[in-house]
Amino acid sequence: MNSKAHIPFALVLAGGGARGLAHAGVLRALAHYGFRPSAVVGVSMGAVVAVTYALNPDWYRALVNMDTSGFPDPAKATTSDFRERVRALLASERMLQDMILGWGVGARSLEWGRALLEHLTLGRRLEQGRIRVAAVATDLNHGRRVVLQRGSAAEAAYASSALAGLLPPLPHDDGLLADGCYADLVPIDVARGPDNDLVIAVDVQQQVDLRPPSNGIQAILRAVDICSDEHARLRFTEADFVIRPQFPFSIDTLEFSCKRFCIAAGNRAVRTSIEDLRQLLQKT
Repeated sequence: MNSKAHIPFALVLAGGGARGLAHAGVLRALAHYGFRPSAVVGVSMGAVVAVTYALNPDWYRALVNMDTSGFPDPAKATTSDFRERVRALLASERMLQDMILGWGVGARSLEWGRALLEHLTLGRRLEQGRIRVAAVATDLNHGRRVVLQRGSAAEAAYASSALAGLLPPLPHDDGLLADGCYADLVPIDVARGPDNDLVIAVDVQQQVDLRPPSNGIQAILRAVDICSDEHARLRFTEADFVIRPQFPFSIDTLEFSCKRFCIAAGNRAVRTSIEDLRQLLQKT
């Protein structure tokens, strides 16, 4: 479908690791129905998709064909439960050594990751985007959210997606920037601006495991899950509309081998919501 006049809107692409590639499917499907955001704000993998979309004319092909071979392998466990995978990862001798003596196992592929982001963003700056684009990171030194709207797009995407314990944080002024999810998974307020008042968010989270905890470690992990989910739920209520891709199975944060399943889930989520989106966005 050709692009047509519609109410301007901003798109917020929330974090979610590999599941964040569903954002590419969402953007592709929206464009098919003639809806294109006037601004895009991303967190973590959502930031990678956001800056690629805003700066690379061939953004969809670049994301679909993105080389994921350098990402750390997902933790191996006997269950698909994400928390069990985290435990397996933390129990890894190599992981512990890298975390104690350095910034994490992802530091081994840091140069590869930087080169990948430069390739996705064509080496451009955020202010060169065809639409307004922002990436959200967390300043570990000062305990606050940082909104990046100027400067290297590759560095902004890296800062927003640098998972603590896996990748070195990015030095920035007098701060250290890491994954934006720690400070704000859904920065709705950043998306609202002079070019639009309508904000659509994309939620790629999966349901928290509801099995009762049976020991202290499980209780800690459950408490963190509840805190994170409640924070995200409250933030998503601030959006005018939320698109929620449904994944065919549990997908690990680092399970980038499933990227095509994730992209397809994003595309399908728009198609199933299209009537509501039309009512929201089409001008009368």
